[in-house]
Amino acid sequence: MNKKYMATIMAASLAVSAMLTGCGGQTAQNGTVSKTTADSYPIQTDTSIKYWVALSGHVSAHSQSMNDIPLAKDLIEKTGINVQFVHPAIGQEKEQFNLMLASKDIPDIIENNWFNYTGGPENAIKKGTIVDLNAVLEAGVSPNLKAIFEANPEYAKACQTETGKTYIYPFIIEDGMLQTFRGAMVREDWLEKYNLKAPETIAEWEEMLRVFKANGVKAPLTLRLDNTSLEDVSPIIGAFGLAGGFFVEDGTVKFGPYEPEYKDFITLMTKWYSEGLLDSNFTDTDNKRLTSVVANGEAGAAFGSAGGDFGKWIPATQAQDSNARFVAVKYPVMNKGETPMFGQKNLPITGHGAAISAKSKNIEIAARFLDYGYSEDGHMTYNFGKEGESYTMQGDVPTYTDIITDSEKNGGLGIGPAMGKYIRACYNGPFAQDVNYLNQFYTMPEQLDAVKLWAQTDTLKYKMPLSPLTQEENKEYTKIMQDIDTYRQEVMYKTIAGKSSLEEFDGYFEEMKKRGIERAIEIRQAAYDRYAAK
Repeated sequence: MNKKYMATIMAASLAVSAMLTGCGGQTAQNGTVSKTTADSYPIQTDTSIKYWVALSGHVSAHSQSMNDIPLAKDLIEKTGINVQFVHPAIGQEKEQFNLMLASKDIPDIIENNWFNYTGGPENAIKKGTIVDLNAVLEAGVSPNLKAIFEANPEYAKACQTETGKTYIYPFIIEDGMLQTFRGAMVREDWLEKYNLKAPETIAEWEEMLRVFKANGVKAPLTLRLDNTSLEDVSPIIGAFGLAGGFFVEDGTVKFGPYEPEYKDFITLMTKWYSEGLLDSNFTDTDNKRLTSVVANGEAGAAFGSAGGDFGKWIPATQAQDSNARFVAVKYPVMNKGETPMFGQKNLPITGHGAAISAKSKNIEIAARFLDYGYSEDGHMTYNFGKEGESYTMQGDVPTYTDIITDSEKNGGLGIGPAMGKYIRACYNGPFAQDVNYLNQFYTMPEQLDAVKLWAQTDTLKYKMPLSPLTQEENKEYTKIMQDIDTYRQEVMYKTIAGKSSLEEFDGYFEEMKKRGIERAIEIRQAAYDRYAAK
């Protein structure tokens, strides 16, 4: 079990007991929430609530609604609260989110990435869309989450607006292995064949790619270089001391593609492309194409996710070449022995979570239901399900049973959809994810070895925290960055592919300045300063 988190839970449980001793009848400061329910689960209530949430692919693979899966029935039984899940049509989540908010039938709970709400979560509260949870926490109806916030002040800050209002019951990703799921793998059988070591430095990467090319590999390196991937993963660019997007260094906000070293990164990528070391179709990030490139032996190294990418690429490659083996490699650095500054690693709080609708007439019951996920029993339920059914204890490790792990007994489902019937650890929700889920989710040793290795970066030392913008800032910032993002990706693609020369690239920085990047950095700096001052 995640010992660090469970230690927090146990400490929180003691704090909860102390808090609940004298809080009967307590009323929230704004008078909207009163504590009328008992302190333990299941709660005695006839109230039903509605919960709006996008349907995970791990659930839609076998069910049309979360209402139809064992987890929903388990949650109702354990909390004592009758909850009905409501889902937008798959592929229409954003559109139906807006339609739902504009309707008269607004659910009690709305799960979303509220950090990305137009105008930020502060605006969602100001407009009367969701509740300021400070009042709810003070009313004593979410003692488990409150205790976790008190034990982890950074979690509390990450769930607050710029003025300190709490807006979500968060999805908490505490363990470094859970925070990391993307990185690079290379063909281990080819490393052995050509007497190469797993590369660590840019020079070693270049040597390896050249050897692969000399031996007939069509696309020695394939990776996604679109804006989103560059910001999330920082592939190769991290070796130049830059993140692919905004980052913070010694309290100063910077934008990687506007730093002088960015030209060094573009120069290297241009060189690799011209030598045939980089996939000639690198602008095409279609998943099916990438799977084909790797599986057909056209690529010797690739950046991707441990589950969604390598979970498919490895068996697909081995189906065509039984000798094919992959090994994860560290994020590249310039000098041997350095710890990579940047890679892919999520913050413990990502902005995704459940909010309570300001239109709800059942705020206390909704809060009780959501707070269950942060109790010790709720932690086990969301991560492992029902003991004796979906898991059993093997020593001190909750271990999934064969109704999840055996495809012959789970209806032929993959591990993710099989888990999706009984738990939410395989995607997200209002709870803290347990690392013991991950140890069983990855079915190939290469995947588990990969996340352990990829997690060894200093990414979180520099990653921008969840520092919300004001509504006015967000409007200005969004307008600037939409233009900036279109321009920078276009220039990156053209330069790397040789359609625009490196000599012309010097004008890129001046054009970025004209388009307002320095103002965008100022806005993010102001938001960061507010966050740091909380």
